[in-house]
Amino acid sequence: MHGVSGCGYVPENRYPSAPYCRSVRPDGRGPYELGEGEEIVPAPAHPWEAPLLLVCVVVNLVVLASAGHLVGLLTGTWRGTVLVVVLVPAVYWAVRGLRHARHRAESVKVSPTQFPEAHRIIVTLSTAMGVRVPEAYVRVDGGPADAGAHGLRRYLVLSGELFDDDGRVGDPDALAFAVAHQLGHVVAGHTGFWRRVAVLGADLVPLLGAALARCSEYTADNHAYAHFPEGAHTVRAHAGGARLYPRVNMGEMADRARTDRGCSLLLYHLLSRRPSNVRRMAALRDRGRRGRIFL
Repeated sequence: MHGVSGCGYVPENRYPSAPYCRSVRPDGRGPYELGEGEEIVPAPAHPWEAPLLLVCVVVNLVVLASAGHLVGLLTGTWRGTVLVVVLVPAVYWAVRGLRHARHRAESVKVSPTQFPEAHRIIVTLSTAMGVRVPEAYVRVDGGPADAGAHGLRRYLVLSGELFDDDGRVGDPDALAFAVAHQLGHVVAGHTGFWRRVAVLGADLVPLLGAALARCSEYTADNHAYAHFPEGAHTVRAHAGGARLYPRVNMGEMADRARTDRGCSLLLYHLLSRRPSNVRRMAALRDRGRRGRIFL
């Protein structure tokens, strides 16, 4: 590994119980100095997240009020309106519970004896980021990593592609960045029950819910970069896969965020719930700019 910005994951057999900070190299060779054009970057929310969240909450209230009013008209009683207000959170609570239950029943749980290196990274980064250590599961179906919650429990889902065939961590830096990204969602409150309920209706509005989701991803990246910047190359795995990502030129892909144009490409960006690989790489490379949400 190279230098560190902020506090982050401690490699095995080196101060495993506490995070280390930018003033110390992980290899013990002395202080880490900023490179040309490099700066200490805090972990702020994406500037569009708060305004879009407010708009989504307002839209959600309008959608719920309209649905409640319609049910009230159809049933001829105010009880129908109350039913909608109560039923929507209750159904979403059940859905979250079933999603969590699926991982508890089917997935491999990370523990000190199962994927111990991953467990150590999760514990250390959770401490550094000021959150309670969440449950963590390994997803072997090839799906993306995720962060979720149910009740008082917070949990992470890690992609099995981050591990070798023998269960060892293929790239500890990549895993640490992926964990820090998912913990960033937890720190930013993206997994909270009432936050999710407050924006459910916005997902029915074309482009609106997707824009907020992209903001959330950039915010999580900000947290990950602040705590473990040398793992930023992890984003290449989304483009090249677990085997080919070392050969992906991140700078070349990031440059395409400025040069690639077209109506269909713009529409794709606007409809996607995750920032495209090229835009995400550009945001991680150029820390003076925030990730693009719209144009």
